[in-house]
Amino acid sequence: MAKVPYASAVGCLMYAMACTHLDLAHAVSQIYKYMSIPGRHHWEVVKWVFRYLKDTVGYGVVSGSQQNDPLVVGYVDSDYAGDLDDRRSTTGYVFTLGGGPICWKSTVQCIVSLSTIEAEYIAVAEAAKEALWLSGLSKELGVEQGGVQLHCDS
Repeated sequence: MAKVPYASAVGCLMYAMACTHLDLAHAVSQIYKYMSIPGRHHWEVVKWVFRYLKDTVGYGVVSGSQQNDPLVVGYVDSDYAGDLDDRRSTTGYVFTLGGGPICWKSTVQCIVSLSTIEAEYIAVAEAAKEALWLSGLSKELGVEQGGVQLHCDS
C-alpha cells in the first residue's frame, strides 16, 4: 500500500466533491478517515468512487429557478452513532436556491451523541449557522426573502 497514491486520489475526489459533485460528500468523508493508514479495501473503495464518476459523467448539477421567486431551502439530517470506529454521528445538509444546490456538507460530529435527538439537534444547529450566513449573503446580493427554510426529518 505504500506505493498506492491514496492521498492524491482522495484529494482529487475532495476537489470534485467541493466543486460539482455533492453526491460524493458522504463517500469522500468516509474514505478520508483512513488517510493515515489506508488498507487494500480502502483503495478498492476509492477506485469504486472513480468508476462511479466515470459512469455518471453525463450527469450534472442543475442550477436555475424552478419557482418564480428564488428561495433558499435547506435539508438536514444525521445518523446516530454511524461511525463504527468511535460511534460518532454524521451530519449532512444541502441548501438549494430555486431548486438547484448551492452548498452542501457531510461531516462527522465532534462529540459522541447520547441519543438520536441529540445527533439531530447538533446537525440542525450546524445547518442553522450556514442558513444564517446564506441569509446574509442573499441580502447583500439584493435577493429579498422572508428567511431560509430548513427541513429536518425529526
